[in-house]
Amino acid sequence: MDQKKIWDYFQGEGIEIFSGSVHRLEFLFRKACLLTRKKKIRVLNVGVGNGWLEERCSLQGWDTCSLDPSEVAVERLIAKGIDARIGLLEANPFPDNDFEVVFCSEVIEHVSEEKATKGLSETRRVLRKGGYLVGTVPYREVLFEGLVVCPDCGAKFHRYGHLQSFDKPRMKTLLQDAGFRHIRLRTYAFPDHKGILINRMKCSLHYLLGRIGSPLASPLLLFVAQK
Repeated sequence: MDQKKIWDYFQGEGIEIFSGSVHRLEFLFRKACLLTRKKKIRVLNVGVGNGWLEERCSLQGWDTCSLDPSEVAVERLIAKGIDARIGLLEANPFPDNDFEVVFCSEVIEHVSEEKATKGLSETRRVLRKGGYLVGTVPYREVLFEGLVVCPDCGAKFHRYGHLQSFDKPRMKTLLQDAGFRHIRLRTYAFPDHKGILINRMKCSLHYLLGRIGSPLASPLLLFVAQK
């Protein structure tokens, strides 16, 4: 399976799929604000999506960079004046000790275990001492449920290109092996609480189910780790 074709499609023609990511990305942005307590920091986002997080960080006055294997996504950010570069999680082109925060949300599940291990080590390398890695992965995803079959060639693949599933012990081990410390792991769901009362009540229930890691909420595993 050519992962890059999936990334190019969803970050190009299928970019609307990221419209529901705003609440997750806003949460990660606020988390970075609380962790650093600085008005001016240098940040990197690995995995562009629709570029919302990069634009939000730039609006905050942060020195913002981005890394993604998709030329489509990178060129879109460059056109907006953001330092976006083509690259991979496991082959980071940025220098050592370059960032206070690296975001890596909904990325690691797309790579093999070997590349994830190397990628997290690379992420730690580009962080400054005391810097933070902030990100998410799907929590206890049943990969088989996302399996699709190409009607032309019969190839089987996950519809979003996911290769791994994570729980708290596995994620903690990966981060520890990469040399991170002060690791925090929590499960969350990020529903939209706006709208009529009944919708807000449903979203509150969804959020609570996410906090306890219930599969009914399709929760994500938030990880925060320090160099």
